[in-house]
Amino acid sequence: MIYIFGGAFDPPHAWHSAIIRTLLHFRHPTQIVILPSGKRNDKEYGVSDEHRLQMLDIFTSELRDPRVIVDDYFIREWEWEMITRDVDEYAREQYGDDIIHIFGTDTIASMPDWDSEQYAAKVVKKLFVPRNFEGICHRDEGSDPEKDKRIQNNNWIASCLAMTEQKGIQNFEFFTESHIPEISSTDIREDIPKYATIHARYENDPQFMIPGLSKKISQYILQNKLYLPKLQNKPKILVHVCCGPDVTMPILELRDQYDVICFWYDPNIQPKAEYDKRYEAFVRVCEIENIPYIKWAYDVKNFFTRIKWLEYTPEKWEKCTHCYDMRMYVAAKLAKKLSIPIYTSSLNTSPKKDLEKLFKMGHKYAEKYRIEFLDIPFRKNWGFEKSVEYTIKNDIYRQNYCGCIYSIREGGENNLKKKIVG
Repeated sequence: MIYIFGGAFDPPHAWHSAIIRTLLHFRHPTQIVILPSGKRNDKEYGVSDEHRLQMLDIFTSELRDPRVIVDDYFIREWEWEMITRDVDEYAREQYGDDIIHIFGTDTIASMPDWDSEQYAAKVVKKLFVPRNFEGICHRDEGSDPEKDKRIQNNNWIASCLAMTEQKGIQNFEFFTESHIPEISSTDIREDIPKYATIHARYENDPQFMIPGLSKKISQYILQNKLYLPKLQNKPKILVHVCCGPDVTMPILELRDQYDVICFWYDPNIQPKAEYDKRYEAFVRVCEIENIPYIKWAYDVKNFFTRIKWLEYTPEKWEKCTHCYDMRMYVAAKLAKKLSIPIYTSSLNTSPKKDLEKLFKMGHKYAEKYRIEFLDIPFRKNWGFEKSVEYTIKNDIYRQNYCGCIYSIREGGENNLKKKIVG
């Protein structure tokens, strides 16, 4: 016996998994074929077809049973509005006549109206899986909803039989071997934005997952920013920029949730020719991504005053502490002046920067100016590697030392280093 499991799988969740696992255990099918739906007039999907297929790939790999496969015919090949008859005829052609289609019991009430021939209701061989008892049974006016629900749960077969008889549905059976959890795709999609914030995408908890979804599918949704509402009035955020390559990730990560404004303030970069090259690279990124930016003064004297007597301390030590502090102070002060409620820094992208120090300073000046500092480690989730890929793809200049003349010794090989160091 082969079971055909159609649906949107938008996203695939614990209800789908429970059905498949219990079928595998109790019915021992030859195969379970997942047939994700394609174009439907009655259905708008929350994500693209490619994302649905990617999530189904993760879903089936987690089931770890070769009998479960995904057939993407109605996404890849079918060009028309699909109905149940199309699915049944295709499945018979591909997998033979010994097939059963899986439906939730919540479809019983509407199934006779799916097509004028009532092909789905009368011809298709069906396995009804318990779902949405309240939609199956009718309550008398003034009855106790909780009591009715208990009755429905205990007598769902009788309730379903009554409904199928009333609707004239034929050629079916009920899956009674195991309890299937009541989970709604709609509820999951509505809950995702609560978990898919910019902070959640950098969650450290290895067990983190969206309720109703597996860990890997949760991570896929978070990393690809799926199911997020399109904000009309996004809050403004000022992103302090240390260089073109590192600002790519803040821009790409933040732009869906924030109105991004970039801020160039880096008097720590020497010599001036190097400063100009990095500024031009930053401007190019902003032009590619259509992001507004502000350029501040090249007050090198301020930088050297701040690091006096600390010039030769290693990177991440006290010299860098004062450098971070200088830039966070100016960025926070400007954000306050421009009435921008949130700020952050592209310094958070570089693996060579001390995030703990950066975040501490960011919050210090956020508190001082009564704004918010977004402490996002943009280098996580392969953020730094993605920034490298971006700069290669778009031919963006990438420097090989931190910035100040004292950091040249710690950077890679270049002509300036040879002149200074030898």
